[in-house]
Amino acid sequence: MVLNCPKCGGRNLRYAQLRTPSERLASLVGIRPLRCRDCRERFTIKTWKLSDLSYARCPNCLGMRLTTWSPSQYRVPLGRGFLLFFGWSPYRCEPCRNNFVSIRRRKYRYSRASGQGGGGSIENH
Repeated sequence: MVLNCPKCGGRNLRYAQLRTPSERLASLVGIRPLRCRDCRERFTIKTWKLSDLSYARCPNCLGMRLTTWSPSQYRVPLGRGFLLFFGWSPYRCEPCRNNFVSIRRRKYRYSRASGQGGGGSIENH
């Protein structure tokens, strides 16, 4: 599921603060306010797709193009190290370069295509 800003069409989105009790209630079923980082537009959109609930998603950009990272290559905070010890998976979101851990498996495996200068392809996992 690709989320775009309705005003500028940008994909640089983040969760906006929940302001009202009705927004808090709607967030329980996946209807969240988002804010575009490019044009600062605030809008509400359904961020969950029922078939994607069991897959990992980047907490920053909501992307699902994920690779893995090695805990030996990065300084892992204590909380994440604890979760990794108990079997959570280390994921990295390629578009926003965010490292995070999740108990959910990934839907897409992002791999850089050889010889395309940083391009990539998405494969089902």
